[in-house]
Amino acid sequence: MKRTLRMLAAVLTGLTFAGMAGAQGAPAPQAPPDYSVFPCLSYTQACGKVATRPPVKKALDGPLNGNPEKGKQLAQARNRGNCLACHVIPGGSQPGTRGPDLSHFGSSGRSDAEAYAMVFDMRTVNPETLMPPFGTNDILNEQELRDVVAYLLTFR
Repeated sequence: MKRTLRMLAAVLTGLTFAGMAGAQGAPAPQAPPDYSVFPCLSYTQACGKVATRPPVKKALDGPLNGNPEKGKQLAQARNRGNCLACHVIPGGSQPGTRGPDLSHFGSSGRSDAEAYAMVFDMRTVNPETLMPPFGTNDILNEQELRDVVAYLLTFR
């Protein structure tokens, strides 16, 4: 019985000290990290070694004319679009959860131009995004961007 009481006293003493330390030495809230210096999600690709450029709002020039099958390959390739690092997309394996689920992106009512602008540089729509500026930082070229957007628009 004495042993049980001693253990209980030790636990309660530890809780008291922990509570006091938390109250006195609690760290001040920190600002959210600034991810703007990361142009893509890679330290090994060329896009991970260049400075992030300022946001660019680019309009879609002409019809989309993207190839959804090529877009699928780019979106799922870990060394290219890498959409699966952050998003759930149909047919993808091991999706991330940081970005929104894109399973129904095509039924969202966005036009080709709106979807293109988002993939080109999401910072023009949401300055707090972690999504890499695929067009602004030349992570994907013009046709690759169109292909990825065409693929995203097939999700119903």
